Amino acid sequence: MSATQYPPVTVPWARPPVGEDEADAAREAIAATRLSMGRSVREFEAALMDYTGRAHAIAVSNGTDALEVAMRLLGVGAGDEVLVSALSYIATVNCIVRTGARPVWCDVDPRTLNIDPAEVARRITPATRALVTADYCGFCIDYAPIERTLAEHGVPLLVDGAQSLGTFHGARSALALGRVSTTSFHSAKIITTGEGGMVFVDDDELAERARRYRGQGEVPARKYVHDTLGFNHRITDFQGAIGVVQARRLPDLCARRRAAADSYYRLLEQVEGVTLLDPLPGTTPAWFSLPILVDDRDRLAHELRMEGIETRSLYPIPTYRQAIPEYGHPPQPLPGAEETSARVLNLPLFAQITDDDIQRVVGGVRAHVGAGG
Repeated sequence: MSATQYPPVTVPWARPPVGEDEADAAREAIAATRLSMGRSVREFEAALMDYTGRAHAIAVSNGTDALEVAMRLLGVGAGDEVLVSALSYIATVNCIVRTGARPVWCDVDPRTLNIDPAEVARRITPATRALVTADYCGFCIDYAPIERTLAEHGVPLLVDGAQSLGTFHGARSALALGRVSTTSFHSAKIITTGEGGMVFVDDDELAERARRYRGQGEVPARKYVHDTLGFNHRITDFQGAIGVVQARRLPDLCARRRAAADSYYRLLEQVEGVTLLDPLPGTTPAWFSLPILVDDRDRLAHELRMEGIETRSLYPIPTYRQAIPEYGHPPQPLPGAEETSARVLNLPLFAQITDDDIQRVVGGVRAHVGAGG
């Protein structure tokens, strides 16, 4: 069997936690005939407001749209600089570049894979319009020094919480941080509506603007009258109905992920050649994924895939090395991002994962890590 002829996947990297309850909710929403922006969307927004402690939640069509709305709320535009982690998903940077602003990459702490607070202090300038953070795989960033730096310079924080739903700093949701925060309901996320996203704010005026941006800039209660340049970022009502069911299950889904992560850590902490990330003290990760750091990462991923075990690398190169001309590049490589992007491997983790699945994955890691080619 050649390297490209893999066997069927028996332990997927992710599996959406959906079933008959979600299917029933979607059917009921479809039967109600209000297929876009109906009651279910409002109920979904209310459920996430309650969970995050935010005053407003605005549901949109996907997580990238949520970031684009957030950028507009912060007034980011051409000529601005926006600080961002060098190790993040592409959407986190795309939302900056699409405004005409310039991303300024900050290195990561190799122990956490999160943005290094010292880098934020080092790279902030009078041209900095915002900082966009993303809690890597749901591991909470050390926000205290970052918030002090931003307050000194009058720069707002945008939390890209695509992987942070279920992340807590003490008793406070990570999505309660920042002038604006967002999340995603992509099929691999903690809860899912297939696609979908949400914008969170506490300011009434920002919430009103977000709703107008979402709905083509239409004036509330005045159909086809517009006073703001907006776009169609709306979400369907059957997605909202699925989201209501998923939100109800959110605490249980997070607890299952935590239990699986605990099992992984117990089994992996004694495996030579594997480095585990440590959550920041006083925080609770969402465990969007189970990251490990290993040498010869790609070979290990190949060997696991040959055993039917699917993995990912979040992320295999620093964002600034993507072949996108509009990005520009930092004057020199950032060592933390370069080192960790070459070594990070994300193991299967989802709410339905079994003890047998975890044993298989860890057994494969133990058999192949450091074994050589």
